[in-house]
Amino acid sequence: MAKIRLMQITHDLAIGGLQQVVVNLCRHIDRERFEVSVLCLRSRGEFAAGIEAMGIPVFLLPQKKGTDYFSFFKVARLLRREKIEVIHTHNTQPFVDGTIGALMAGVGTRVHTDHARAFPDKRRYMAAEWVMSRFAHKVVGVSDHTVANLRAYERIESAKLVTIVNGISGERYAVSVDREAKARELGITHTGPFLGFVARLEEEKGGIYLVQAMSEIAARFPGAALVIAGKGELEGALKEEARRLGVAHRVYFIGPRMDVPELLNLFDLCVLPSLREGLPMVIPEAMAAGCPLLATRVGGIPSVITHGENGSLVPPADPGALAAEAVRLLEDEAGMAAYREKGRQVFEERFSAETMAARYETLYLGRCPTGTGVNDSR
Repeated sequence: MAKIRLMQITHDLAIGGLQQVVVNLCRHIDRERFEVSVLCLRSRGEFAAGIEAMGIPVFLLPQKKGTDYFSFFKVARLLRREKIEVIHTHNTQPFVDGTIGALMAGVGTRVHTDHARAFPDKRRYMAAEWVMSRFAHKVVGVSDHTVANLRAYERIESAKLVTIVNGISGERYAVSVDREAKARELGITHTGPFLGFVARLEEEKGGIYLVQAMSEIAARFPGAALVIAGKGELEGALKEEARRLGVAHRVYFIGPRMDVPELLNLFDLCVLPSLREGLPMVIPEAMAAGCPLLATRVGGIPSVITHGENGSLVPPADPGALAAEAVRLLEDEAGMAAYREKGRQVFEERFSAETMAARYETLYLGRCPTGTGVNDSR
């Protein structure tokens, strides 16, 4: 039987949660049934070589800055040349360019995933997604919260909306790490405990509040350090805030990393101080690694973290609450052990990459998935 020709369309394959989903779909899709390729509309990124090592081609059609009116035609030409039968787009601009290009090329099945943008978003983005959704067969949200926002703000019809949570390859996170050696490698001179922040350095991720919490945490744990893995426009502001508060010497900026599994096995606590979220990839990653979670009660986070069972939740934009709960957890080794055990259990039940890929396959084949982790919003 001929394989179905499927193309994933994204901005890039840089280090990030969305891009990790694309990698996991490429890794776990049924290659006996699907012939997979990836199209990047901005740049290749760090994950591109790994996808190509799987035998999956990565195409690059870089858009011009501003509005690139020829992008649709370039995408359509590539889709025709590669005889693509199914496209799967990720976030707004790929949704627009991919969908219009697919319509021009006669691609029969069009699936889109919204990776939890902040709502309400800019009007032009929401309007673009509403228009494109008219031509998509299914629109996926990565949490029920995201799906509810798509319905409320973008007026996407319920019959097209589906929830499929992001999945990861759990075995990659079951690694043994020499904590002292890893700390030395990263240039960390503090003895611990280590708090970790793995995210883009942007306002919505709330990193400033975690930096502000470090003074109180350090008062109880003089060896405490905060490790920030990521990049973004607020890096300078975060460093300045750390200097202002006198904690710069214990806040380590290590940039975007490919060794997140090792980092999560180094951290005593993974902290997500977000102001807005859908369902960030670092949550299942931390659960798979057995790293306790402290997060804010926003977006789709409470749908997977139950306070006091598999993690802790605090209000957003409250450094005092972050600090108090971090100190409480770090003083309670039995509670942390319970979080580690329950987190791994929740991961196994809900977040395997194999399950995620299988559910997307049913969309590519024109069927709507059912079962745990998937909600057909009809």
